[in-house]
Amino acid sequence: MRVTALILVGIVLAVGSPAFAEKVKTNQQTKVYSRPGEHGTVLLKVKSGQNMTVLSKEGRWLKVRVQGRTGYVPRSKVDMPDGDEIVRNTRRRPFVDGRSTKRGFAGDQGPDDRVGADATGDVAQSGGGDDEDDSGKKSGDDDEGGSKKKASSSKKKKSSDDEDDSADSDDEGGSKKKVASSSKKKKGGDDEEDSAEPDDTKTDEPSDDDRARAHVSSKTKVVAERDKESETQFVAKPSDVLYPSDVKGKWTFVENEEGDAGWVLTSQLEDDGGGGGGHGKRVLDARARLGLTFIQQGMRTVGSTFTGTGFNPDNYNLGTSALTLSLAGGYYRPYGKDWVLGADLSYTYAKTVFGGVFADVDGPGGMPGVNIGMALHQIDLHGAVGKDLHKSNGMTIFGRLGYRYQGFLIDNVADATKNPAHLPSEVLQAPTVGAMLTIPRLTDKLGLKLALDAVLFGASLTQTTGLEDGKSPSAKVVCFGATVTYKWKKDMDLQGAYDFDYTGIDFGAPLMNMRGHTGTSVSRADFFHIVSFGVVKGF
Repeated sequence: MRVTALILVGIVLAVGSPAFAEKVKTNQQTKVYSRPGEHGTVLLKVKSGQNMTVLSKEGRWLKVRVQGRTGYVPRSKVDMPDGDEIVRNTRRRPFVDGRSTKRGFAGDQGPDDRVGADATGDVAQSGGGDDEDDSGKKSGDDDEGGSKKKASSSKKKKSSDDEDDSADSDDEGGSKKKVASSSKKKKGGDDEEDSAEPDDTKTDEPSDDDRARAHVSSKTKVVAERDKESETQFVAKPSDVLYPSDVKGKWTFVENEEGDAGWVLTSQLEDDGGGGGGHGKRVLDARARLGLTFIQQGMRTVGSTFTGTGFNPDNYNLGTSALTLSLAGGYYRPYGKDWVLGADLSYTYAKTVFGGVFADVDGPGGMPGVNIGMALHQIDLHGAVGKDLHKSNGMTIFGRLGYRYQGFLIDNVADATKNPAHLPSEVLQAPTVGAMLTIPRLTDKLGLKLALDAVLFGASLTQTTGLEDGKSPSAKVVCFGATVTYKWKKDMDLQGAYDFDYTGIDFGAPLMNMRGHTGTSVSRADFFHIVSFGVVKGF
């Protein structure tokens, strides 16, 4: 009979257990605990309106799955389906083991709640209020050792559930030894595990979030079964944070922050690592872009006494455009949970088109002007350390140190007939310092990178011998770059970039040479605007 009863109870419990696919939504910000009760470890905090999957119901606590974690939340913090009442925390139990819920000689019904019964302060009567055991003896009868065991009367209590249970037991020498135990007082008389409202003052902040995270490179269907043709559970976007768990064959089970879950092909996932959301994996790429560079240059000389009618070497403005090729590559990888290390190298070549710079050196009525061609060679090397901000869009901010080599070369620089303005070639070398912000998942298809670098010290500038603009040149450089990447296909993206370079040079006092400066101090400002488009290949 006992086996049959256990089987029946098991069937009832199985039928009455909650569906594992049941979803609930928080009605306020709450914490997810490692176990029922306010003394459990706080696994994470979730916002109001957060969807979560119910795994089981344990009194006033729900065991849930949310954001890749399994934990417990109180029912009062979620909106339950209609008709699903919250279990009251009354601890309704019969008195104590060995006592009846009946009271008095006439068998009057006593309180069916232990708290209510104990709180009356009545002493158990020696009549029908005592339970009888299977042998027909009352609790006051002799035990096997021949000594009588007295039942202690229940004492009047305050709101707490204190119990003082004492019992006499015989030791080996026949003397009686009194054993007493008392439970500690608790506010409100509630069990620790039955507490419905977490006491936030007794809980710690969530520990470091080391959950595995991933994202998809493009919109991807997450399906109910490991079959492309099965029902779609939700559509994952590149900006979504996904929490992978089980891996079976070529499929991975993932869940999003809204509590939706399903299977996706592992090949479609990009691992962000623990607590990621940014550069969660090694990144190695090569870039090639074509575009145009617009060059503007302005020379200024303090105290100039030039009186000629043609080209003024002291004060002039020139502008030209140049066809540009930009080649670059980068390597970045995560370091720990929060950091990213990497380096990139770029080379830019620009060659003037449409004849270059026009110089009318003899003025009106003189000899025809000449177009002066020029070329730009620019190499930038950067080493970077980044802090992953753990945003769903992968935002990471970098500090970086670098080195710049820039060669501004004039065609036929030593030929006075082809370079009648005596423009010098020059080479600038300098260390750079800067910062970079990357947002690889600005939208489902677009990524963004912003960079700012500067030459603040240590610049070296050399010009063609005999065509120097001054005795003691010094330079300051500011470079800004904005790059937008469009996710085109796997391992191949399209990219557009705008780069702006400003170079300010102070040459100091002029030299007596072919440049012909007549003032006391020479300076120059260069502005480069580079617009380019191309492709990015990942490896």
